[in-house]
Amino acid sequence: MKMGGGYELNSSFIFDKALLTLIDNLPTPQDYNLTEWKNKNLREIKGLNFNPSKSEISKLPLDTKVSFVEMASVSNNGYIENKIDKTLEEVKGSYTYFIENDIILAKITPCMENGKCAIAKDLTNQIGFGSSEFHVFRTDNTKINIKFLFVFLNRDDIRKRAEKSMTGSSGHRRVPISFYENLQIPLPPLDAQEKIVQAINSIEQKISSLQTELNSLNGKQKEILEKYLF
Repeated sequence: MKMGGGYELNSSFIFDKALLTLIDNLPTPQDYNLTEWKNKNLREIKGLNFNPSKSEISKLPLDTKVSFVEMASVSNNGYIENKIDKTLEEVKGSYTYFIENDIILAKITPCMENGKCAIAKDLTNQIGFGSSEFHVFRTDNTKINIKFLFVFLNRDDIRKRAEKSMTGSSGHRRVPISFYENLQIPLPPLDAQEKIVQAINSIEQKISSLQTELNSLNGKQKEILEKYLF
């Protein structure tokens, strides 16, 4: 079976007819006027902002609670593993500022190459601060869906291209924000992006369900081995 874009998917791994139907019906450029589906530099996309300024929250009381995210707390698998509450007083300075649903992406080696990238979720007061070694991407979702952008950025081939653009001395090399500003993305209309994201979310849910089932079966296997072979 082919996914949109011509990618092959082995249906024996997706035990869900509804999910297979969803994937089979993903939109393609041929379903649209091609002027509505073309490559754009990220900096050309209206409503997409890079590394927003802390001045947005300059009038908040310094005792306001926010979430703090260390670099080590960002999983290599695309999510934030741990957050701790701090006050604005504690995080003012060089820490990176972001808010709910922003993308945070490591810019320093080897964290960038390892895939430390996540969408910020469940932040205290919807505000977050973290390592100064994060880039932040924010969209108003009028031209580009935040999950669509996240999936695009959080790919091995993008990281390999970013690695070639790093600057600085050995051990402290970083990807400049200009690399991402000039990065081209195939930009479908928003409704097509949302359908693609829906399919991705469904696949992720299926993977999570299968992983839970696998963990349960591994536990049953251990029980049997301990009961009968020890």
